[in-house]
Amino acid sequence: MIAFEDAYRIVMDQASPPADAERVPLCDALDRIVASSYHSPIDVPGYNNSAMDGYAVRVSEVALDNPLVVSQRIPAGTIAQALTPNSVARIFTGAMVPGGADAIILQEDTLADGTSNQTNDAQTIKQVRFTELPKSDQHIRLAGQDIAKDAIVVKQGTRLAAGDIGLLASVGVAELDCYKPVRVAFFSTGDELKNPGETLGLGQIYNSNRYFLAASIRALGAIPVDLGCCPDSAEATREMLEHASQQADCIVTTGGMSVGEEDHVRNQLEIIGDILFWKIAIKPGKPVAFGHIRQSANSSATPFFGLPGNPVSSFVTFHLLVRPWLLKIMGHTAPQGKMLSAVAKFDSSNRGKRLDFLRGSAAVNNKGELEVELFNNQSSGVLSSIAESNVLVPVKPGQAIRKGELCEVMVLSASGDLRLANAHC
Repeated sequence: MIAFEDAYRIVMDQASPPADAERVPLCDALDRIVASSYHSPIDVPGYNNSAMDGYAVRVSEVALDNPLVVSQRIPAGTIAQALTPNSVARIFTGAMVPGGADAIILQEDTLADGTSNQTNDAQTIKQVRFTELPKSDQHIRLAGQDIAKDAIVVKQGTRLAAGDIGLLASVGVAELDCYKPVRVAFFSTGDELKNPGETLGLGQIYNSNRYFLAASIRALGAIPVDLGCCPDSAEATREMLEHASQQADCIVTTGGMSVGEEDHVRNQLEIIGDILFWKIAIKPGKPVAFGHIRQSANSSATPFFGLPGNPVSSFVTFHLLVRPWLLKIMGHTAPQGKMLSAVAKFDSSNRGKRLDFLRGSAAVNNKGELEVELFNNQSSGVLSSIAESNVLVPVKPGQAIRKGELCEVMVLSASGDLRLANAHC
């Protein structure tokens, strides 16, 4: 049994960044990892534009209740003419600010022909008076204020979120180079497993690992290759492992990693591959293996993760080891799980010899502090502890965490971002 830190190092040392990239349309690039940095070819915005509906003015020419002539009307998408002296321009949100103008006065701070101009949008307004004095540059979005020309929009190794997609679109990127997603073959072991929709017999359970693995792999931007469930026999296990090694870039299994007579995965892996480690000093999830399946002397070996059959242990170990490995081999520059500090709303002590990963829920309190509360049942057989949690709380052997103290939390999500469903901010 090895320490978690050693297991993590071994796994990540075996993860080589990708070399192959492909051209991807921007509309299909969500969750893909970019293979090079992208610079903006333009300023955004490309010209000074109005942030509000109102009037473009020269600050030096504006006096309270002093009427000024409306010399032009500028909707968004039209080219503005330079502002003539002692005049203003009717302007709308997003429209080009005319040359010579240095402020926008809000529509509601004007009077047109002696009446309120808050709803008057007629093109026949000849002059306006102002009820507020403007400040220089007010309500003007300056050219390049959002993105300057040649600035980096997304860096190499970024996993594209919806905001990144919008940002790239705003500078005119229609397609980009992304690393190719990896194919992950996975299967479960256990004759007691049934799929949802099937009738359970005595002693049988539904296979939750199959569905959580498919969802987790897909959420990372990888391609899940679902091989179903493997019968509990040495021959079937060996055939499934060899088949999986030919179908994908790596293999993930759940179950069959203990030392019982019906646990065949580890034994077969030793025959047709190699094991770099088996058993990690963590809780939950001790029986975890990492190694390779040998295909032939002329081909490379296929990386293999053997996760526990217990659904909670499988989920935790996937997040701790498989997730960062997959992100790294797909080109992500920050594959490790995001760690945050939170105020503990619990007392907990680790009197064992393994690193505990407690399931908890983090939220922002009304003081703006991140707090974490533990799920009320930390048994590794309680899958609802995962469904109800958004963080793991690592507690080292001999460590005690007291209520009110700061503790570390590891975010449980594919993106690494904390989903604060119960936040009060």
